[in-house]
Amino acid sequence: MAKKKRLLLYGSYGFTGNLIAEAVSGSGIDAILSGRDEKKLKAQAEKLNLPYIKASLHSAVELDSALSDAELVLHCAGPFIHTWKPMAEACLRNNCHYLDITGEIEVFEALKGLDASFKEKNLMAMPGTGFDVVPTDCMSAYLKQNMPDATHLELAFRGLGGGVSRGTAKTMVENFGEGSVIRKNGKLKKVSSGSITRTIPFTEKPQNGVAIPWGDLSTAFYTTGIDNIIVYVALPDKVVSKMKWMKWFNPVLRLGWVKRFAKNRIEKRPAGPTDEQRRTGSSVIWGEVRNHLGEIKHAEIATKEGYQLTADISLIIAKKVMNGDFKPGFSTPASCYGHELIFELGGSEWLKK
Repeated sequence: MAKKKRLLLYGSYGFTGNLIAEAVSGSGIDAILSGRDEKKLKAQAEKLNLPYIKASLHSAVELDSALSDAELVLHCAGPFIHTWKPMAEACLRNNCHYLDITGEIEVFEALKGLDASFKEKNLMAMPGTGFDVVPTDCMSAYLKQNMPDATHLELAFRGLGGGVSRGTAKTMVENFGEGSVIRKNGKLKKVSSGSITRTIPFTEKPQNGVAIPWGDLSTAFYTTGIDNIIVYVALPDKVVSKMKWMKWFNPVLRLGWVKRFAKNRIEKRPAGPTDEQRRTGSSVIWGEVRNHLGEIKHAEIATKEGYQLTADISLIIAKKVMNGDFKPGFSTPASCYGHELIFELGGSEWLKK
């Protein structure tokens, strides 16, 4: 018996999950909210007029019950390094496609390892359906298309007018003391925080960028096959300077009590960017490829504020999957839907191509 075309939105009451839930409400999509906190779920479900089902990631029985009548899971409960595995395994048991909004390299690599398992069931596993990593993945695919022999890829982004949600901040805390990462000769390589910088020639104004462990170090590699990748975020010079000297505190930053203290402080912050910040904010994505001859190509895209982009593009991808538009196995956004995917989102435009 075929399953209903139903979307299970897990972690629906988190900051980004709630943005997606609000977009789903009244959209005509058959969706059900889910998470471990029944009180929060009930309040959200009543507000949005959507059904809900409580399910803990620590209970296979509860997850199987939640997924039994779903075709697709959009997983929004992070940090994903702790949550991806039980949900992915539940998807395989219950014949559900798996989407999530992670930007964590370890999660991309782990799900790539389940490629054969998802293919065998004719299911897709696509992590990173949001700002991490859709616009940068589309940029990577575009640049590779325009320089097929590229050997090096560098990406950079900056956000204008937004902020960081509690969930994103907690994920950052998980990586305290771990430094940064690049991909060199096909392998992921750890480097010290703040040790790799460059001036990013954004069209509006050049700005300094620092290498960070962004998800494209995994996804762009699988999308393009380019062996050497660095991803930068544009930051003020004083922040980059702090990153460089903080490496001396890495052993302390890795301590459990330090991370717990930081997370407790995060709980006192606003949940995320305000409605006004998301509406008026924007993001700029820059990319560069070069080949063995030293030839270089650049491109630049302007798009929505990161959290709003995540909510909107995740729903676009979910609709595609529910309409049968997917590739079995592990997939990245651009390898499945092409570099044009980002332009299905209103507010995206080329600044340079």
